[in-house]
Amino acid sequence: MGSLSGYEITVLSDAAAIPALLAAGDLQRTPFQSARWLDVWFAVLQPSGMDCCLGVIRRASDHRPLFVLPLVRERRYGLTVLTLPDGGISDYHAALVSPDFAPDPETMDRLWSALVAMLPAADLISIERVPPEYAARMQLAHRMRPSCCSAHALPIDADFATLRERRFDPSTGRRLVKNRRKLEHKGKLTFDFVSGPDALPDLDRLLDWRRQRFQEVNDPAQAAIQSVFYHRLVEEGSLAKVGRLRLDDELAAGCLGLIEGDRILLLVLAYNTQFANWAPGLLMVESCIEASAKLGLTVVDLTIGDETYKDLFGAETIGLRELLQPLTLRGRLVLALLDGKPKLKRALDRLGLLDAARRLRDRLKS
Repeated sequence: MGSLSGYEITVLSDAAAIPALLAAGDLQRTPFQSARWLDVWFAVLQPSGMDCCLGVIRRASDHRPLFVLPLVRERRYGLTVLTLPDGGISDYHAALVSPDFAPDPETMDRLWSALVAMLPAADLISIERVPPEYAARMQLAHRMRPSCCSAHALPIDADFATLRERRFDPSTGRRLVKNRRKLEHKGKLTFDFVSGPDALPDLDRLLDWRRQRFQEVNDPAQAAIQSVFYHRLVEEGSLAKVGRLRLDDELAAGCLGLIEGDRILLLVLAYNTQFANWAPGLLMVESCIEASAKLGLTVVDLTIGDETYKDLFGAETIGLRELLQPLTLRGRLVLALLDGKPKLKRALDRLGLLDAARRLRDRLKS
């Protein structure tokens, strides 16, 4: 344990400490760092033997946690990287931060340096896809740079009819009206959210449709692990919901979303190809927006990815941030490649690290 300017710094090596830390204070975080998400993540996705740790900054006077950074240590192309739990599932990353955490910039630099010095040995710290408001809350925005990824959020700042008129692409809006009318001539078209064990059969259909659509690029083993993860998350029911667009009793399209606070985040979207002529995926997103407005939610977060449908619904593009901090010479050389410095690229090549660094760069960009 270290102490500095009224703060205590510790690094814990047990992910089981997260729930107690969350209960000890009002820590703001994205849903991907909530206790429920991380509980399921470590139960399902943590590979055997993967190191994990928690960097914690507490207030010295009452030992209250103010800043909690959950990290795992991974091997990526010959490098040891400290990063937040992801595994291709978490869209956003951020520390868990108390609203009371507001050190001045000089103190924060000292706290961060002291915390980093206590972390397990690694070549690189990589905190990817940080929403800008969380970069500010972490007091680390000055250390971050623009990410190659963007988020896409639709504010629900009016009733649904007004929202559709103001934000939706006009031709898309007209097309959806026509398609919805055509399907309603065939049967009763409904949309709802379900969770818990009753949602699992529909979740299976969504994941199967997605596997079929992306079977050429998906890793079957990774897809199977993700399926188990989503099953456990939906079965518990407090965070994840399945949205269903049904024609009578037949599922036409659906989504997996996280509803927390005043926001819904859409993670998985898929549709039944039998209904492809009527754009069921777009109808499902429209229905989800309308249902979210009725629930009193204020944001439909379409998360990362630059799919064109997000623009059709008038979602706002939000640039994310990232922190890449080298901890060793090897890490500095790889980061230099990411920054495009020719001299250090040659040094990497001489050390036999150029190909590994390029693969790491490509993975970060993807």
